Amino acid sequence: MKRVSLAVSILALALGACASTRNTTVTPGAMSDAGIIGPCRGDSRDIQACGNAIFNASVISQVHAGQTLMEVRAIMRHDAERHEVAGKNVSWGYITSYENKMLTWITFTDRKVSSLSHEEWLRD
Repeated sequence: MKRVSLAVSILALALGACASTRNTTVTPGAMSDAGIIGPCRGDSRDIQACGNAIFNASVISQVHAGQTLMEVRAIMRHDAERHEVAGKNVSWGYITSYENKMLTWITFTDRKVSSLSHEEWLRD
């Protein structure tokens, strides 16, 4: 009886390990249940920025003027790659095209979206 119990325990651990391995492999640009964005493959310069750009581009169109910081954070689901503060304005910069080096800035005035703009992303 102890052998059967031990075998069942080992099998359960093995299946759990397989499931956890499967869940940690995230498609490039997709966000896992744990909030991790899958990096790109084969781009040796910055694979995480590439994955972030794919994800950001898929959700940025949901951001509109008048939305609050919390609403935008819920849409974007992760911190911006860049942050700027100037007086009453706060800006979050998200990479939205890795190939075209595009950064989309979401500017908040009084904690609400006042504008969206694009600029060339200069890599660090």
